[in-house]
Amino acid sequence: MAKSNRRKKQDRAKATAKQAEARRRRAMTAWLRAAEQRLERIHDPATPAAELASLLAEQYAGTPVAGWLASALLEEGSSVERLQHAARAMTEADQADEGGPSLTALTFAAAVARAAGYVAEERRLIDQALAVADRADDPDVRLEVVDFISVSGHPVWAVELLEPGLRVAPDDEFATRLYGAAIERAHEKAGEPERVVLRRFADRSGLIALKDAVSTFLTGTELGAAVQARVTEELDAADDLDWTPEERAAFGELAEELALLTADPEHDEDDMPDDARDLLAEDDPSGTPLRAFVADPSTPPALAARALAWYEHIRYGLWRIDDPVPSPGLWCTDIVTGTERYVEFLAEATPVLPRWSVWLGGIVPVDGIWRSTGLGVRLSPAEGDAAAEFVGQASLAMLYALRGNSERPPTSIPFGGAEPHGVYADLEDPSSSEAAGMMGKVTGALVTSIAVSVHRNRATPPAIANTDGDPMCLITATITAGAGVAEKLAARRDFDADADDPGRITWWGAVIPEGQREAMMAEAVAQLRAEGHKHVEVPQGPQRWVRGVLRVGVGEIIVEVNSRQRLARLLDILRKVGADPVVTAEKRIDPTLDFGWPGGERASRGGVAPAAEGWEKHWLDQKIPALHGCTPRQAAAGREWPYLEALLRQFEYEADLLAAEGKTGIDTAWLREQLNLPSGLAD
Repeated sequence: MAKSNRRKKQDRAKATAKQAEARRRRAMTAWLRAAEQRLERIHDPATPAAELASLLAEQYAGTPVAGWLASALLEEGSSVERLQHAARAMTEADQADEGGPSLTALTFAAAVARAAGYVAEERRLIDQALAVADRADDPDVRLEVVDFISVSGHPVWAVELLEPGLRVAPDDEFATRLYGAAIERAHEKAGEPERVVLRRFADRSGLIALKDAVSTFLTGTELGAAVQARVTEELDAADDLDWTPEERAAFGELAEELALLTADPEHDEDDMPDDARDLLAEDDPSGTPLRAFVADPSTPPALAARALAWYEHIRYGLWRIDDPVPSPGLWCTDIVTGTERYVEFLAEATPVLPRWSVWLGGIVPVDGIWRSTGLGVRLSPAEGDAAAEFVGQASLAMLYALRGNSERPPTSIPFGGAEPHGVYADLEDPSSSEAAGMMGKVTGALVTSIAVSVHRNRATPPAIANTDGDPMCLITATITAGAGVAEKLAARRDFDADADDPGRITWWGAVIPEGQREAMMAEAVAQLRAEGHKHVEVPQGPQRWVRGVLRVGVGEIIVEVNSRQRLARLLDILRKVGADPVVTAEKRIDPTLDFGWPGGERASRGGVAPAAEGWEKHWLDQKIPALHGCTPRQAAAGREWPYLEALLRQFEYEADLLAAEGKTGIDTAWLREQLNLPSGLAD
């Protein structure tokens, strides 16, 4: 009986939960429907001015209106007079409540004043809105007004309002996004006031002066010797690599930059492992070069402030660059944490950044403006994913170590086998500021290790071979041949005609080793049973690899092999049996492209093949290992979509590299059109 009562209570609880969920969904549906209807009325030029005022007050609920709203309403058929009436009605309604005009009323009235050409009135209303925002408890309210100012056509004003706060708090996520957007709008307008702030944004003299001053400060000192010892240690560890002189020098400069944050001659480094030395340092290690520079009485205050900002706020990351065309900065997203920054890069760096590049390096705020330090390594999307997985594993290992567990950090970067972290960064919420700061330290500690591993991996690109050891290439060829070919081939020991389909001939290879055969059979049986096949008959005795499959027709053979060498070998066999073979058609697919590795220039005999006839057409319906065995069409509509998106980004990256050399890469735009996948998630 007790069990029955318990079940009844559980059933009632489930029913109550379902009812609550149903009510929540109905409420959300009703709210969305009401919002949609409200927006339709707002944008309908036939809506009376008084009703428009009421609708706007309800829609924005005391927050600033969108900076583009008044312009949009005018384009949709509203008159300036109608909007002026609505603005007055809204202000009068707010004053009747004795609370004064709301930010909704003030910003809408300012936008209408701008549309009417009343510049002084617009400025007065915006100043009043800023004053109202300053009295609010939430500092983001002022930033919302600044956003209105920027969007409504005053990016320079917005920049000047944002810069003082960013000098104090450069990590303010909302403010940094607004600043980047305002700089972009100033870049689009490019009048004289805009050029002033753009010159300030592009001015790296403060960063250069800081680097020069720190270098002079360290010359001939024990700290300087500690920095150089760290650089020598890093270079010696990578001495086996075939660096060019330029690459070696750049790597040394990157190691020196990192040493400015961590080198400490007074610290007994033998007492702690390397990762702990770098990651678990004291909060205020005054013995490190940058901190010592800040504390030195002879350091000018302006340089000391910049050095302190460098030390406290530098962010090392795997910065994904979606659009490499400066505007004049670049939007960068750290694929480990999802943190976004608008960054000023060296002018000579941006031409070598293809779309979807991942920049492994540090960015630092200088007088509130985020700038690349100028040192780092450009990674492909696939390399960035592998490095992100390495950083994530190292972070977990560090947390385990802090808890007393014996988990060790990873020893290698999973090139070619990582999750699509660059895509996930768009789908998940960014990490908290504290977590992002910690992950930045982990990335910084691993920068030189990642740079060395990437260089080593590029020097030994992946090789995919078949069971004969030939480089893999999937080939379907049509071959003309004389009569009686099927019988002549079937008479050979390594060819076998299908009993049920005499036109199908299998070309056998070597015998599969017994242990490998058993493992393969067990995996195949498990897969078939998972697909619903209850009775699976396992073949007994030795099994052989398949070298190729031939379908013999009248006067021709269609053959499928997986290397150029096997095709040449088959042609020799056909000549020996007197078939006089001639290849009349051939389709080749390089499987390295399936894994997102560089596939090289897309070309065919006589020029570049159109996407609708070439490699791209066939790729859409090929089962791809990197897509867990799905075809791209299947992945586009399924759970493997992130892996497909990662492959497409890799193709676009490689195509940009080839385009810089005057060559043609994969036509990813055509692939995206066929797969109904936009070129950017914002689309």
